Amino acid sequence: MELEKIEEAFKAILDGIGEDREREGLRETPKRVAQSYSELFAGIDKDPSEPLQRHFSVNSNDLVMEKSIDFYSMCEHHFLPFFGTIDVAYIPNGKIVGFGDIIKSIEILAKRPQIQERLGSELADVIYNTLDCQGVMVIIKARHLCMTMRGAKKENSQIITTSYRGIFEQDTNRRVEVLTLLK
Repeated sequence: MELEKIEEAFKAILDGIGEDREREGLRETPKRVAQSYSELFAGIDKDPSEPLQRHFSVNSNDLVMEKSIDFYSMCEHHFLPFFGTIDVAYIPNGKIVGFGDIIKSIEILAKRPQIQERLGSELADVIYNTLDCQGVMVIIKARHLCMTMRGAKKENSQIITTSYRGIFEQDTNRRVEVLTLLK
């Protein structure tokens, strides 16, 4: 990541909105923004399947669920944050991964310019393909600052998206089982 370019670009933004970037509170802001962007966009050019490479064999293929995983991301349309929780359920095919490894994959995908729908779809794909599991279901519930701070200005709106792969695409009963457990 080229922090100097980000810093210079943010100076131009301050100039563009008519602020005095030499004002005491703003002098170091371009540098701070560049440093924060290096953290906020740390998932760019990282492979979200990498944390899922280490897996463990299992004898049964019972449902595995991890729910209410906090995440933060940046909307690629307005570069404002969106954040919420992600629920992941999958049915193994002889192998599982550590719960922390799923969180690491979420972090990689969320820490790049993103839209909620693609975040869920990419997460479902990476789990489904890397684990070669029978099915995966991803549910994301998020609040988007681009809808609360500007535009529609609807403070309490929440966006919910779902992504299904494998058995969950055909078997409504399996989807209902997951949704029931999430309540």
